[in-house]
Amino acid sequence: MQKEISKNTRRMLEGKHIWLYMLLLSLPILINNLIKSFNGMVDIYFVARIHNASSGTIDSAIAALNIHESFNNLILALGVGLSIAAMAIISQFLGAKREDKARFYAGQFLMIAVIISIVLTVIIISFSGFFVSLMGAKGETYTFAVEYFNIRSLELVGVILFLVYQAIRQAQGSTILPTVINISGILINIGLTWYFVDILNWGVAGSAWATIIGNLIVVPFIVFDLFFNKKYITISLKSLFPKKDTIKEIVPFAYPATVSHAVTFFGFLIINSFVLSQFGDVISASFSTGNKLSNLLMNPIYAITTIGAVFIGTNIGNKQPERAMKVYKQSGILTFSLTVFVILIAIAFREPFVIALVGDTNPLLIQISKEYTLWLLLTQPFMAIFQNYMAIFNGSGQSNLGLKAQSVRLWLFRIPSLLLLWLIFPSMGYSVVWTAMNFSNIVALFYAHHLKKNIQLDIRVNLNDEQSIEVAV
Repeated sequence: MQKEISKNTRRMLEGKHIWLYMLLLSLPILINNLIKSFNGMVDIYFVARIHNASSGTIDSAIAALNIHESFNNLILALGVGLSIAAMAIISQFLGAKREDKARFYAGQFLMIAVIISIVLTVIIISFSGFFVSLMGAKGETYTFAVEYFNIRSLELVGVILFLVYQAIRQAQGSTILPTVINISGILINIGLTWYFVDILNWGVAGSAWATIIGNLIVVPFIVFDLFFNKKYITISLKSLFPKKDTIKEIVPFAYPATVSHAVTFFGFLIINSFVLSQFGDVISASFSTGNKLSNLLMNPIYAITTIGAVFIGTNIGNKQPERAMKVYKQSGILTFSLTVFVILIAIAFREPFVIALVGDTNPLLIQISKEYTLWLLLTQPFMAIFQNYMAIFNGSGQSNLGLKAQSVRLWLFRIPSLLLLWLIFPSMGYSVVWTAMNFSNIVALFYAHHLKKNIQLDIRVNLNDEQSIEVAV
């Protein structure tokens, strides 16, 4: 039985105040992302205060968490790629009033997510020591990192499943329920991190176990909602069996988005490994602290551009390319203005943030974190513009353009400039990292703008009924 088009989908297609609807629908995502960012800081907060640990041990523990974060982002590129593809495909089907196909593809994405996450878990457990060593970890940092890697690998089924579930719901404008489900898991994680690390004194392992429980405990609620929700699209058991023809249609959407994120995160992994091997644990921990604040402040941008991509995909499916372009322009104005306002506040209060996160026992760690954070924040407006380009690339189903933009930014501009500065101007020390970062973020905008000129706002999903599609009832 076909459900009526949702109120939020109708707003995407017909609403007069596009920027207001984008802002309202992005608020739950923003809240979710903010709490996720705070959740990522919880591990560092408690690990930085491990009972009876020396400053060297704490630096190693924080560096180990930083290594895992970089590696985990690389691994999750597959999940992110799937979620971007799910959002693009399902939003275009919904815009074209083909909820039957939207439901069928939702089931296909769900099963692919489960299969991929199980394979990744086996790979990480089998080769964690090799990965950690390859990233330059030694001594206590190596020991902490291997332990953390092995435990956290068990969460991948829950994490990747949620990414795809969230994309399915966001494609229909449902942002509140995924946020409530995820925040519930995050709050459980925060409470358990405090208990395991601070009370039971389990150290790095305690923070890892707390995160696993928080990520897996929500899985039953995700599954229930996808099968029994009475307001938004649901899936059937038969749609879970992967079909060869369907996978062939999904790959052109998912492959570029996956590779784009993998290429990006692999580049960051190389940079973090370079920082750790060349400058040591304190510098690596300082960069981790700065990145935490940067990610926190980018959350409004990610939230708005995520919803912007859904608006764009839905209007393309409904054959309204002019409205899709209008969404892109209003999203750009909104994100840039918001970013400038937020960073002015963040720059003024970056020192209290750093001290609150890492404590006040290591003056060098605080000083370098403050210095790095300043330069990082100054690049945020450029990243807001760049992220808006990614929204129109992903929303239109042309994530291959996003792959090009991300690859050029990192591999043509950032990493080569980093290595050249390090070789030619060794006296710059660790400042070569943010110098290369600023340069690459600015120059990459010109290339992304060039790619946008090639954008095609036409339907890219297959609306034919060549496949056997099971309609949930």
